[in-house]
Amino acid sequence: MSNRTQLREMTHADIGFGMQLKAAAGWNQLPADWKRLIDLGPEGCFVLESEGEPVGTVTTTLYERRLAWIGMVLVSPEHRRHGFGTALLDAAMDYCQRQGVEVIKLDATPLGKKLYDTLGYQDEYWLKRVQGEGSHQTYENVRPMRSVDLWEVVQMDISFFGISRQRLLERLFQENPSFCFVAQRSGSPEIIGYLFARPGENAYQIGPWIAKQPVAAEELLNAGINALPGKAVFLDILQAVNPYTESMVQKYGFTMQREFIRMFHGENLFPGNPAAIYAIAGVEKG
Repeated sequence: MSNRTQLREMTHADIGFGMQLKAAAGWNQLPADWKRLIDLGPEGCFVLESEGEPVGTVTTTLYERRLAWIGMVLVSPEHRRHGFGTALLDAAMDYCQRQGVEVIKLDATPLGKKLYDTLGYQDEYWLKRVQGEGSHQTYENVRPMRSVDLWEVVQMDISFFGISRQRLLERLFQENPSFCFVAQRSGSPEIIGYLFARPGENAYQIGPWIAKQPVAAEELLNAGINALPGKAVFLDILQAVNPYTESMVQKYGFTMQREFIRMFHGENLFPGNPAAIYAIAGVEKG
């Protein structure tokens, strides 16, 4: 960075600026999403200033300080093509290195992938954002999530995501408990799937949505969209990894909006079990 630019930690006071950048990009986040990212990683979220004016942001979420997730790499339209995006990404990666992170992941747009390729990121798999609408549905063996379920949900999530993201899942539940559900085996208290949802600027976002069985996954989806009748809904699903997701969301009228590429830097030590992941938590947090 030149002596005309300055990097500093992002605070809650910068959320308004973040929302301006998000609006210019057409993304779905609300102030609550920015606040969550800052609260989960206050030392890893940055604002870049040029000649005293904020020009861009980046966020970093650490999972067990071993896996890092980079998100919200945004530069104001009038300041693009000046290397600010690269400077922000470098700052996030430097932070990860100082924290001893073993692998960095992110979900890139096809356009952004060109930059990440040059920095040594590798493709893991493709994602697809689909959009649809909530509707009245029936379901069995699914109930609202309770706070006492979180320990079991977190333990199950580790085996599918690849590492603990306890603080994130607890925060998602605390913010929107009425949009969180668990699936159980018939006649058994064992949790075999879970679904979280939250409001967004343009649509409600469903995810993470994870299940051990396709039947349980579909019942969870029914519970999720049943809670949002008439509301616009987004899901970020895995392409050609989970064999059931695409046909399942098509059944309920969801159509493709855009694509992303999951990428990683370093050795992919935490691949998890993506074949059982139906929708991710979100491209800015995994």
